[in-house]
Amino acid sequence: MTKSNIHFTGIFKDEFENYIDYKQSQGYYKSLYKKNIYELLNYNRYLDSLNLKEIKITEKMITEYMESLNKKSQSTLFKYECIVRQFSKFLINQGYNNIYVLEKHHVKNPRDYIPHVFSHSEIIRIFKVIDELDFKHHKELKLFYQTFFRLLHTTGLRLGEALNLKVDDVDLDNNIITIHLGKGNVSRLVPFKDSLAIWLKEYKAKNSKKTDTYFFESRYGGRKSNNTVSDFFRKTILRKSNISSAPQNGHSRGACVHSFRHTFACNSLDQMITEGLDPYCALPYLSVYLGHTSVTNTEIYLRLTIQHYDEIIDQGHYIYEKGLGDLDE
Repeated sequence: MTKSNIHFTGIFKDEFENYIDYKQSQGYYKSLYKKNIYELLNYNRYLDSLNLKEIKITEKMITEYMESLNKKSQSTLFKYECIVRQFSKFLINQGYNNIYVLEKHHVKNPRDYIPHVFSHSEIIRIFKVIDELDFKHHKELKLFYQTFFRLLHTTGLRLGEALNLKVDDVDLDNNIITIHLGKGNVSRLVPFKDSLAIWLKEYKAKNSKKTDTYFFESRYGGRKSNNTVSDFFRKTILRKSNISSAPQNGHSRGACVHSFRHTFACNSLDQMITEGLDPYCALPYLSVYLGHTSVTNTEIYLRLTIQHYDEIIDQGHYIYEKGLGDLDE
């Protein structure tokens, strides 16, 4: 979806379009179809159905709108509530007076999902399958998958971040990867170990061409597809590793490529706590490394590092109370 395909209507039409321009000027909504455009269009349809003669938003209007969405999931409701709040604040900044802002969060942020974290034995099985892959017609793909999934496992990069890497983003002399404008418009440096550098250097030596733009260039030229890598991992690697991609054992999300990131975060936190670091001090480091916009996005991994439950309790910090305190609820 491009901006030319987005059609707002009614008295709020110009302001919704101005709102998108404003968000894009701040670095958000770079890929419109991936962001909140559908929710904005839905909100526009609701406001347009009221046949208003002037731009105004009342508490009653917002209440009725949110009640009309009550069959949606908690995460979706939370997203809609955020959009309603942000759009009202934008209208006020535009000079409109009769605008109600839903200041209080009525929908709880759904941070209680349980992502799949690979066990040590699952990781061993996964890489055994990867190292035994046989590509009769495209043998270069084996080295790609061997290198690529080791990169995800040892750095916690997002799938899209890894596939977006340009040749110059991977500094093989200093073992540093540069992520430009990742999720949340966050750029960061990601150092990596010599063991990964060996794989990256071998991949570059055997697969890279002078004309390549991306480090993991598609054999057809340009960027490799997220879906191609994700589908191959789920349908081939996980299946051969005897790991289900369906939610199970209390997990609300099944195993997938993104599970490497969850696994990296938990293993990193586990290691830092084992080495005696205070979890309160460890989380900000992990948050920066992962490219989270807030340490609160990293706190969930405290919930998943259950083997250090007693140590975390003994620290007596508020992060324990926020991150682990509701495990039994």
